[in-house]
Amino acid sequence: MLRLLILIIFLAALIVFALSNTDLEPIWLVSFGWHLSIGTLVLGVGALALLLGFLIGLIGDMQQRSRARRAEQHVRTLESQLVELHQRLDRLQNQPAAPLPSASPVSPAQKV
Repeated sequence: MLRLLILIIFLAALIVFALSNTDLEPIWLVSFGWHLSIGTLVLGVGALALLLGFLIGLIGDMQQRSRARRAEQHVRTLESQLVELHQRLDRLQNQPAAPLPSASPVSPAQKV
């Protein structure tokens, strides 16, 4: 919401500037020249900067979504492993205990 408010203020300032500066001026870029109002030039540069910022943000958003999808897949894998381990633990706990081999007492005479 804050970004939208900043964007609206920025665009309003650009539009006011463009409407205030309508006199044609010669503009030169390297060897190309034309007559353009400074307000139109500033408005065009602002629009290009806005599009460039949008594209950079879109690329960052796509990368973030890709990382989130990978993380969700990893969580699903870990959850399935956890369920499997719980099932194995339940099976091991529910198995009847094997009888321990009975130890017959050894008399001292048998030890020798």
